[in-house]
This record gives sequence, C-alpha cells and structure tokens, in this order.
Amino acid sequence: MPSQYFLSEFDSKELLRSYGVRTSREAVVHSAEEAIEQSKILGFPVVLKLSGPEFSHKTELNGVKLNLDNELSIRNAVADFYENVGGSMPLLISEQVKSSREFIAGVTRNDEYGLVLAFGIGGILTEVVGDISFRLLPATRAEIQSMFVELENNELLGQVRGELEVDLEQLIDTLISIGDCALQRSDIVSIDVNPLLISDGLPIAVDALVEIYE
Repeated sequence: MPSQYFLSEFDSKELLRSYGVRTSREAVVHSAEEAIEQSKILGFPVVLKLSGPEFSHKTELNGVKLNLDNELSIRNAVADFYENVGGSMPLLISEQVKSSREFIAGVTRNDEYGLVLAFGIGGILTEVVGDISFRLLPATRAEIQSMFVELENNELLGQVRGELEVDLEQLIDTLISIGDCALQRSDIVSIDVNPLLISDGLPIAVDALVEIYE
C-alpha cells in the first residue's frame, strides 16, 4: 500500500487552477511585512491562514483569521500564529470573498468504484447537514447537473439574500475541471474543495486540499 501525503492549500489550489478551477487570489508570505505588502495588492479585507500540509485542518487549529482590514490587524494575526506554533513559518494571505453560500466539491478514489465526484452543502456544517450528491467519474454534463436536483437545499443555487443565482453552467465546468484533475492524475487520492463559495453567481474555491500517493 503506497504512502500518502497532503499538498499545502496553496499548492492544492495551484494544481486546480491549472485545470481551470477559479480560486481566490492569494500569496505565501513569511513575515508581517510581506503580509501587509500583499494585502495592499489583494485589497482589504484579507484572510490569513496557517500554510503547509501539516495544517490540513486549519479550522480546528484556529488557523484562519478573517476580516483583517488594516495593517495592525495583520500584525496581530501574524504574531498570534507565531506564538501558537512556537516560531515563524510560512503563512497564506488571501482576498476575502464575500458570499453567504458555502458548497463542497471533491473527488475520492475508491478501491471498489474508482473515482467518485461529490457536490453538496459545504462549510463547517458539511458533516452535520450531510446534504451531498455523488457521481462516478467520468460523468457527463447532464449527470453532473442532475446532482443539483438531488440536494435537499438546492434552493441555495437560486437567488439568496440579494445575491445572484448560481451560474449552473460555470458550476458544471468547475466540477468537470475538478474531475479531470483526478482522472488525469493517477497519483491523486482525493480532492477536497471546502468551501466553494459563490461570488457574483460564479463558483470560486477559497480552500482546497489535495491528497497524493507518494
């Protein structure tokens, strides 16, 4: 049985970007000064995260700082991270995408069934809600679109709280791209995009984790 490891969030999203998945703008930084410099490029507010494959479950580690809207808040966030991990380390700074809807998308390589595509309600309540649909890969556009109908909370794909309805063709494109990544890379164990947010009706991956066979 080959060993497995996780790519960092940045490397995971870089891989998905190469297959056409739209992701949040971001940069790896190594100091508060670099974080502040990048925040001026990205625009406030920004998100600061622990970076590296050893921090695959950042939420449980309090490894995400949201709503950083000035230089002082960034300095404090960097200092908190360094204190918690016991030293300096690379961090990931990202634009903060405004959205009230969080979805999950991904692929798992199953010994019995092969590659399985998943899409459903995401965010920190994914496991609680359990509103997820699955398809075997490869899948047609029609098969992927039928996943949306199966969701109990599929009204979230429509207009919500003044936000545009989801562009379903773009969402299908995103799921196809995630699937293609796994189909074309036999070393991929799993792909987890959570959350997949909706910004101006378009899906954008703001967190991702890819697991690889060594």
